Amino acid sequence: MVALLLCGIAFVAAYVCGRRSLVAGIGAVMAVGYFYGITRANVTSTFSHFIFDSAVLGVYVTQLFKPFPPEDLERTRQLRHWTVLLIGWPLLMLLLPLQDPMVRLVGLRANVFFAPFLLLGARLRREDFYGIARILAVLNLVAFAFALAEFFFGLPYFYPRNDVTDIIYRSNDIRASGSLLGAFRIPATFPNASVYASTMVISVPVLLGAWLQNRTYRERLLFTVALFATVLGVFLSASRTSLMLLFILLMMTMISGRMGAVGRVAWIFMLAGIAWVVSIDERLFLRLMSLSPDAVIERLSWSMNWGVFDHVAKYPMGNGLGGGGSSIPHFLLHLVRNPMPVENQYATIMLEQGLPGLLIWLAFIIWVLTRPLGPRRDSWHFPRLLARIACALYLATGFIGVGLFTAIPFTIMLFMWMAWLAVPQGQEAEATLPARAAPPPEPRLAYGRFRHA
Repeated sequence: MVALLLCGIAFVAAYVCGRRSLVAGIGAVMAVGYFYGITRANVTSTFSHFIFDSAVLGVYVTQLFKPFPPEDLERTRQLRHWTVLLIGWPLLMLLLPLQDPMVRLVGLRANVFFAPFLLLGARLRREDFYGIARILAVLNLVAFAFALAEFFFGLPYFYPRNDVTDIIYRSNDIRASGSLLGAFRIPATFPNASVYASTMVISVPVLLGAWLQNRTYRERLLFTVALFATVLGVFLSASRTSLMLLFILLMMTMISGRMGAVGRVAWIFMLAGIAWVVSIDERLFLRLMSLSPDAVIERLSWSMNWGVFDHVAKYPMGNGLGGGGSSIPHFLLHLVRNPMPVENQYATIMLEQGLPGLLIWLAFIIWVLTRPLGPRRDSWHFPRLLARIACALYLATGFIGVGLFTAIPFTIMLFMWMAWLAVPQGQEAEATLPARAAPPPEPRLAYGRFRHA
């Protein structure tokens, strides 16, 4: 009953906010997504798995049926075609009775449910991204507060032991001098620590973009504190992959030359503060030291899944939606026919959508990452470059892990950033529109009066 009530509240909140504006609707969905993990862990019910889905449906109802403004039709045309293709092929695969109907429905949800955020991201303008940055700054600070509480008081106060939190309590592999330290990876308010870290890293380009706008002192302070909490939150999560990606983004920011002298000094002080905090705590420092080449090679060896090529040869059209193991709830696992669990997002797509589905996704990713970024004089040019790097890096990690397109709320942010890269903005959009012929001059007499028949 409680879970059903929460589903209703999430739907109504997203619907009301979506009626107000697209940014408010997206903000409501992200807020529900940020607290989805800790809510589902404490409300153990089948319906608790649909709390976030309810919020997504609420914003879909208010936004997806709105026609694109005429000035946006041309600049979003290609992305709209890609979105139809990404959704249409899994819908065709739904008709193949290779899996139980319930498994196919769950597989369909995993493959298409978040894809419309590509269209919502295509509607966003510069000012909209600034509004989303403010929402992300507040949410990241709240998540960081929960992460600190879990770090000092322990996970059991926030995440009870059950089937949902099993992966959290098995993630206590931080070691000191070869012996197990027994420290947990911190999930904050998310389903697990990996999703927390990924969400923090993917939010950095937009937060930094808003920070570079240099509007008011109060907002600049908000983004500074939020970036500090965001970076430190990745250390608390103890995710090697996200730490490596974060370092790349931070180094790109330092050498970009787009921050100015004052901004660079502020950025250096913030990073120095983070380094000091990490150095004085053994759990944070040890996770940083675990980023050795041997650890990375070992992690890659776990996830290469060479046996997937045998699956490709045997099942060129896949094992049916849900047959690749994407986000199947524990209470439906017994219904999966011929289960083939792999730790590779693209192998999962191949197993569920066949080779055609995999090729569609790979072609779309290449298309997105090769779109022009627009004029360098644009104040959002560098944040979009960071977004391209972040998206490319996370899309590359799909070869060594799963959940890339089903993580809550990481996936909706990834899709919106990809749409941000795929469609031109502002002056770029005007440059891509076809030139309009000037109207012919009106015939006039020497004295400026029209000739009448």
